[in-house]
Amino acid sequence: MKNWIIGAFLVLAVAAAYYYFAIYQQAGPEVVIKAPEAAEEAVTVPEEPTKQPGLTTTSETGLPPVTPPETEQIPLPMLTESDGVALETLGNLVSESDTARFFVSENVIPRMVATVDLLGSRKIPGAVQAVHGPETPFVAVANDQPETIVRNEEGDEIPQFYIDPSNYERYTPYVEMLEGAETAQLVESYRSHYPLFQEAYRQMGYSEGDFNVRLAEMIEELLSTPDVSGPLELVKPEAFYLFADPRLESLSAGQKILLRMGSENRARVKSKLMEIRDAL
Repeated sequence: MKNWIIGAFLVLAVAAAYYYFAIYQQAGPEVVIKAPEAAEEAVTVPEEPTKQPGLTTTSETGLPPVTPPETEQIPLPMLTESDGVALETLGNLVSESDTARFFVSENVIPRMVATVDLLGSRKIPGAVQAVHGPETPFVAVANDQPETIVRNEEGDEIPQFYIDPSNYERYTPYVEMLEGAETAQLVESYRSHYPLFQEAYRQMGYSEGDFNVRLAEMIEELLSTPDVSGPLELVKPEAFYLFADPRLESLSAGQKILLRMGSENRARVKSKLMEIRDAL
């Protein structure tokens, strides 16, 4: 079994909340709009990243092929009755208080599997979120003097914003939870409960393939997220905020999660992923 897979699994589960609550948060009283601040450093956007292929051979990816983990023969509940075991296991990994605070308590494993699968897509429905969102509202800073005026099809100017740097602190507790998870325990827990993850993957309609492979693909997707310097510019054509740069908006859900949590948190998450991966 690839030891870094379970560490990424926890990252991806936590990331569901980031995406749903930060990227697709509707306008309303819970969103705080600040007055524009002094001009900041211009955004440096790297070339559009090359999408990483699925992990198949060492020559294609630089990593060994991903195979299903060897599972211990321990009694497991039915998937429909697995919430108690899943929550107890999470409590042992990240503390009972963090489990109650961050994780949704129903359909735990199916939600996590769906979250992982959908992070490679453009959006994640709220119905499958595995983790509760941040406790404070998303904050955008109005950009009243944008370098480029963006207009809709009717010719009306579209409001533009920056992500307020204070938002990054909303995600720090999730990153700290990830960093505090003991890799050896994560590996053993995932290994012994893998049949439940695979069953949930099958129930999503995948008659072939292993959940491990999809998980490994999403790890590479996250690690290939471009590092963007400067403030992130947003537009708000309707109810939701979008990245003003089309190249950033075209990234997958998982990659946009890492962009929106800020450069420091993004580096910590990537470091943890690489640390676990390199411990093979």
